[in-house]
Amino acid sequence: MPETPSNFSEFDAQGAGEALGAEPRTTRDVAHGDGEALNVGDAVLEVYPDAGVARVTTPDARIELFRVPNYAVSGERVIFEQSAQDDRTRLQVRADGKVAFHPILRATESPTTKETTTDGKQLPTTPSALSEPTTRRPDTAGATAPEGKEPAEQQLTGRLGRDPWYIPRDEGPVAGFPLAVNDQQGNTTWHKVFVDGELAEQVRTGLQTGQIKKGRLVQLNGTPVTRQEDNGKGGTKTTTEFHATSVTRLRNSTVPHPHGR
Repeated sequence: MPETPSNFSEFDAQGAGEALGAEPRTTRDVAHGDGEALNVGDAVLEVYPDAGVARVTTPDARIELFRVPNYAVSGERVIFEQSAQDDRTRLQVRADGKVAFHPILRATESPTTKETTTDGKQLPTTPSALSEPTTRRPDTAGATAPEGKEPAEQQLTGRLGRDPWYIPRDEGPVAGFPLAVNDQQGNTTWHKVFVDGELAEQVRTGLQTGQIKKGRLVQLNGTPVTRQEDNGKGGTKTTTEFHATSVTRLRNSTVPHPHGR
């Protein structure tokens, strides 16, 4: 379901608590002043609206964001983003206590029109804005998750539009790539795929061994994450990422190539 950003200074602790299944309580920090705290599994989420600070503490780490402009409640998640449009980080807290912190990255390069893959096939013409594709499966376009529910897991089968990018971080690596999914009529939908943790390492290893690279046919399981954000012109735009939980290379498949080739 879409993520609609709300002003961080007007943080709704009760609404966040309902999404996370936690009862908010007041807290105070000597540096940040009055705030709200929620115990979510083994994690503790603290929000200090007047100071613009969001903090999450787990048994193994503490993540603290400063100058947070807005937040969003999406299903059973509470999400905070910070920094400039092209250099943002996202902190996500789920109702099961799992915490994710990663950069929101745009594709740094686009595949060239009609690029030739290793098996002699050609990839489709790239959309003009590869970093902002629609990432719904062709057969589920328009589907939305029920209110208050996690998005249903989906499966995508397509070809990598470029070699995966990979970024090592202290809190865990992140990786991703654009994926072209083609239907039987030769129509192509581009998906912005994101992976983290152990799966990001596996994708990196796949690139090093040549198993997961530009032009390879892969099958993914995961969920789409759609959000609305400021377009810099006084309006909003909708962007979607596909957060994959598995990436498997396919060697023999009847999946159509772009343009029926």
